[in-house]
Amino acid sequence: MTRRGSARKPVQLSTPPKAVTKTPKQQKMCRSPKFGHLSAESVYTMTSRDFQTDTNAHVEIIAEHLKDISCINFFQAAIMHNKHLFRGRTVLDIGCGVGILSLFAAKAGAAQVYAVDSSNVLDYTKQIVSDNGYADVIHVIKGSIEKIELPVKNVDIIICNWLGYSMLFQAACNLVIYARDKWLKKENGIILPDVAKLFMAAIEDSKSKNDRVEWWNDVYGINMKCMRDFALSEPSFQLVQPKQLLSTQFGIKYLNMHTATKEDLKFRCKYMLEMRRSGYVDGITTYFQVFFTKSHTPMGLSTDPCVWRTHWMQAVFFLDKPVYVNAGELYYGGIEMQSVGPGCDLNNMELGFEMFSGDPSHLQLEAEMHWKLKPHAVIVQDQIEENKSKELNMKEETINNDQHKSKEMEKNLMTNKNVDSPKIFVKIDKDKSPPISPTSVVIGDYTYPCLVMKKSKKMKHAKKG
Repeated sequence: MTRRGSARKPVQLSTPPKAVTKTPKQQKMCRSPKFGHLSAESVYTMTSRDFQTDTNAHVEIIAEHLKDISCINFFQAAIMHNKHLFRGRTVLDIGCGVGILSLFAAKAGAAQVYAVDSSNVLDYTKQIVSDNGYADVIHVIKGSIEKIELPVKNVDIIICNWLGYSMLFQAACNLVIYARDKWLKKENGIILPDVAKLFMAAIEDSKSKNDRVEWWNDVYGINMKCMRDFALSEPSFQLVQPKQLLSTQFGIKYLNMHTATKEDLKFRCKYMLEMRRSGYVDGITTYFQVFFTKSHTPMGLSTDPCVWRTHWMQAVFFLDKPVYVNAGELYYGGIEMQSVGPGCDLNNMELGFEMFSGDPSHLQLEAEMHWKLKPHAVIVQDQIEENKSKELNMKEETINNDQHKSKEMEKNLMTNKNVDSPKIFVKIDKDKSPPISPTSVVIGDYTYPCLVMKKSKKMKHAKKG
């Protein structure tokens, strides 16, 4: 029984619903109230799966590179302090990202700037260039540098952040070499930056090695030693403290982009390290220095542990077994870095290492290792290191506040002052979450410590308030 006027036809389950078909043009296009008709390849329509293959278009990756103050300040100073080199010139920006370097070049007086990138980040770049009033100067081109064609035969300057982890891993050196041979003027052509040097040093870092490698020996009572070899075969990209350095540094690779070829993107050399102090060598670390030699004033950027943090940090390669060394001893060996397989794939590289001790005529092998450099290890470790640094800063801030409070309490007790509550306050940074303590109250921008009274049996049934 159904009510009058409410009878419905039975649903025919055997007949599938009619599919809604779209024309190829409708499938490629979508509508946005702000940006109008956009291609499915636009950054504004990318899904989480698309960002896995195009990480450079993700806003967090963009912010990470722009917040590298040391790197951005180096490029800005190298361009703005050499306006005479850029004034009226044609500039090619390889891997431009959101176009920060292209905008610096345009502000320095460049006549034409060609910003090239294969990522969908260029959708942001076009808007940023237009908002800053340089749409007539900066021309955004999407595509790989090997497949595009520029509207000009030659360029005067090539700017590119071509450095990678350990200088070569995930670098853009091969792209700069290709663009240099095809478009850069033979006479007075400029590459920014143009010279870099890779260094190595021995370090002592048992804590990081235990957390990353030795941890696999006993995982919640389960034997997972088979995973230890895989963890040991990959480097760790982390911040190395100056106090962890055991030896002097040694230059192992020099690269000049004006004369380099693809054969120069791999190397094999000998090294010698002098130990500054006694300790256990848990691994080696690599870092680089980069320079702009065409500047009228010296311009350089360093990523060694003794300077300000960069997004490259330092690469740490752990040894299978630690090697005990004494201060003043010399250790020799060879180190080799090259891409895996045919061609010049800087996203898939390996590093070989051997270390000897004793007299050069009677050397004793102390360590021999091979590591594989894979892209995913960089992103994961960078996030872990960032979280660790945040936790460490919070812990140090909390410890400092607690020590300050305890000292004031001791002073009051020693002077026998009857104070209802200690008049101590700590200025709170609004950008950072304050250390929350059960014995403190946050009022406005200040945290006030409170005296805690223990419950008494007499106060068990005391009135509220």
